[in-house]
Parts: sequence; structure tokens; C-alpha cells
Amino acid sequence: MINLYEGLKTFPSLSKQLDCRGLLFTNYECPQPDSRERFFVECHFIAYVLSGRRIFHKHHASWELREGTCVFVKKGAHIAEKPRGEEWCVMVFFMPDNFLAQVINENKRSLPLIDLPQVNSDYVLPLDVNDLSKSFFLSMPPYFSQVPPPPENLLELKFKELLLSLCTNKANRHLLAYLSHICSASSESIVEVMENNYTFNLTVAEYAKLTCKSMPTFKREFKRVFKETPGKWILKRRLALAANLLENTSLSIGQIVFECGFENQTHFSRVFKDKMGMQPSQFRVRVRSEMDNVSAEKIS
Repeated sequence: MINLYEGLKTFPSLSKQLDCRGLLFTNYECPQPDSRERFFVECHFIAYVLSGRRIFHKHHASWELREGTCVFVKKGAHIAEKPRGEEWCVMVFFMPDNFLAQVINENKRSLPLIDLPQVNSDYVLPLDVNDLSKSFFLSMPPYFSQVPPPPENLLELKFKELLLSLCTNKANRHLLAYLSHICSASSESIVEVMENNYTFNLTVAEYAKLTCKSMPTFKREFKRVFKETPGKWILKRRLALAANLLENTSLSIGQIVFECGFENQTHFSRVFKDKMGMQPSQFRVRVRSEMDNVSAEKIS
């Protein structure tokens, strides 16, 4: 799976970018060879679409991003769909939790923090772009060509300007509610992280990053909460979801493999048979036959 944040930092030639104390500002055209591609980000980001279109998916919810769209995307794993023939040019601002909390805490007196809505559980938050925010996005491209590059203090101020211009817009109170939640929580709970991302093929190190914990701390807390190792818990949850999809949907085996996060169809069939005693296709036929028999008995 693509680690978007690390990939852009590791291969700077892929995009125009400016890096500042963990903050990353990029402007790039995404080639995306496959129609649907999974990606992972270890920190939140704000994206402003300059041209083209993408559709983000997670947990059966979808968000269309087209020219002029601005969104706040929560950290974790997502699926990006490339509509046929659509390119995509986007401006992206990656921001870690501690920076977001810092900006909110520094500006509590000037932000409308009273009577905020309930925190939105969506993974992608569409944002309203008023004239102030639009002028900010238009002002950013020259920063890439400046020689020497802008000083870090100036770049940090630009990130703060972006956040404050969006958060002072009354139409974006849902964003302010979520950022306030980040301030009040030291980190996203391990239960939230695992439930939201177990269908994606992440490493244990990547799950640990999402909880803002070191690997030893993450493993220790995981064992305390779930009473088993991450590998065993993830496999059980994926197999349970796969069984549910086989029983209650018409998705193909290949689609179920993709939805549940298995490496490939061969791996899925092997572990499913080890657990259930039969191949996925046999399980589907047997379960549906049993359901038909029950329905027939009720009718008679």
C-alpha cells in the first residue's frame, strides 16, 4: 500500500514540495495507474483540487473531489478511485496532530469554540472555501519557485494562516469541532484506530504511527486491550467481515478480497478454509442453501 506522506517526502522529484518541521506542502499531478488504489497517511491533510477529479472511499462512504473542492482528510487508510480519463492536480498540506492542537490552543480566544456541533465521524470533511481561503490557495504556488526557499518560520505561519482562515468560516464549524477533539484527546484510541483501519493492509508500525505511540508501547497496549496479538486480531476481523459479505452480498470473491484487505485471492482462500473448513465459494453456496431452506419451511 502507498504511504502517501512518506512517499512524497522520500521522492521529492514526484512533486513540488516544501518541508517544514514535520509539515509538508505539496503540489502534484497524480498519475494513479489503477482505477482504484489504496493509500495510507500517518497524519491529517487538507487538499485543494486544482483540476481533475478523484473519488475517495472508506467503509462504504464516498466523497467526490473535483476542481475547486477543499477537504480535510483524517489520517489512516483510504481508497482513491480514478474516474476514466480523469487526471488530478492537487495542492496538499500535511499536518500532524501536535501542530493542529498547537494552532487551536494558541488561538482559543479568537476562534468560535462555543456550541460546536458533535464531532463528525466521517473520514473526509468537505470544507467551504470563501474568498479569504481562495486567496490563500492562489498565493501559494510562487513559494515553490522562490530561491532560496522560504524560511521555515514563514512556512509555518502559512500553515497557521490556512487553518485559521478555514476555522473562522462559520460554514466549517464541523472542522473546528474535530480539531477541538484532537486538542482534548492525547491521541486517537487504539480501539478507534484498529476498527477504522483493519481492512487495510498496514504494517504494525503504521498502526502504531496512527496512535502516536512507539512500537513497544503500541504492542503492549494492544495486548492489554484485545488480549491477543495484532496479527491474530486483524485476521479474525477480516475473516468475519468476509463471511458476512459472502452471506449477504453478491460481491465477487475478488471484490471481497479487496474490501477485506487480504493480500490476494490465493491467500484469502487458504486462510478462509483453515478457519471455516471450506473454500469461500463453498461457504457462500452452503449458507444460501440453508437460508433458502429456512425460508421454504416458513412458507410451508
